[in-house]
Amino acid sequence: MKKTSILGVDVDCLTLPQALAEVSSLVATGENHYIVTPNPEMLMYADGHPWFKTVLNGASLSLADGVGLLWAAKYLSLPLATIPGVRQIQEAVQFVLTGASIILFPKFLNVIPERITGADMVWEISKLASERNYSVFLLGAGPGVALKAARILQQMYPRLNVVEVMVGPPYESEEEVVRAIQQTKPQIIFLAFPASGQMKWMRDQLPKLKGTVAMGIGGALDFIAGASAINAEATAAPARRAPQIIQSMGLEWLWRFFTQPWRKERIKTATIDFMKAIRQSRLS
Repeated sequence: MKKTSILGVDVDCLTLPQALAEVSSLVATGENHYIVTPNPEMLMYADGHPWFKTVLNGASLSLADGVGLLWAAKYLSLPLATIPGVRQIQEAVQFVLTGASIILFPKFLNVIPERITGADMVWEISKLASERNYSVFLLGAGPGVALKAARILQQMYPRLNVVEVMVGPPYESEEEVVRAIQQTKPQIIFLAFPASGQMKWMRDQLPKLKGTVAMGIGGALDFIAGASAINAEATAAPARRAPQIIQSMGLEWLWRFFTQPWRKERIKTATIDFMKAIRQSRLS
């Protein structure tokens, strides 16, 4: 599998069909594996937290969840002159060109062939699981969210075998969760925790299991169930993904800025701060 490195994190360069083929291969091994979907915010966190980067790089499959990674992979792949002055001008032109390509020429960002989000993969893997009779366990999100999401997924894919849904910590102990997984023996676990929680769970709990492919999916179950987005202002707002046209333009971050304004600092980290960090890493 072709990989690219961004801020020291390895990301697989795959299309969606290739990624699904890899998921099938992982399930077929009968061994433990985990899948991560890094985005710019996660890479920024990994840059300052070595344990987080180690877990990311230990994944069997790493899928680019964020147009920022497609931009960074292309920008970092372009050659730079060694002559002082020329190098700086060339880099500035490349920065502007690749940045504009996010909206105007997305096919130019071709090192990573496409963005594959955790939210999309829940649907795609659920379809795959229904076709191949893989058992699925939904873990995380808020109380009742995973159960509602499971029902919606099973309405779409009636043959989908969801063996259990659990909220997990802090509502249920880690011991209860591990025991339930050991009893139901799912082949796939969708792990709907925040990024740091996903990494800790896959580092600490997955080794206690056998024959399980775990995938961190963040807030994907909230999107499916239409649950209220978690926010610092504690205002109830159903979690909704950006319209497809906005997603295709690479502007989902802008949609979140207006629909979830409490996330503005995180959005700044994933856009302005991320692009600065990528430029610095290239020119240092």
